[in-house]
Amino acid sequence: MKYGLLLFGIVFLLTFAGCGNGEKGEQQAQGEHQVAVEEVKEQTHAVTEEMQKTAEEAAKVAEEKVEEAVKTIEETAGEAVETVTEQAQQPVKKMTDETEHYTEGAKEKLKKVVE
Repeated sequence: MKYGLLLFGIVFLLTFAGCGNGEKGEQQAQGEHQVAVEEVKEQTHAVTEEMQKTAEEAAKVAEEKVEEAVKTIEETAGEAVETVTEQAQQPVKKMTDETEHYTEGAKEKLKKVVE
């Protein structure tokens, strides 16, 4: 009977010792969970900062590209205006030259008639 009571006492102690460890296990699990949550928050914050930096750099690059495009358009437009102006002046110049030619011819004929 002594051994029975001794065995019962050991089982009883181990049972209560196990229950106490369960609470410690839960606390440890909660602590590990908090650590994991904090790590995720830190990583999320780091990723957010990197994304913000990338977005700012992309905005700068886009602004530079827009400025380059505007310059190119202005240069192209200037060249187009010059080309159109030259092309528009060609018929006028041709008409002026022809008019001068006919005027000279008419003057010569008029001189002959007058003489």
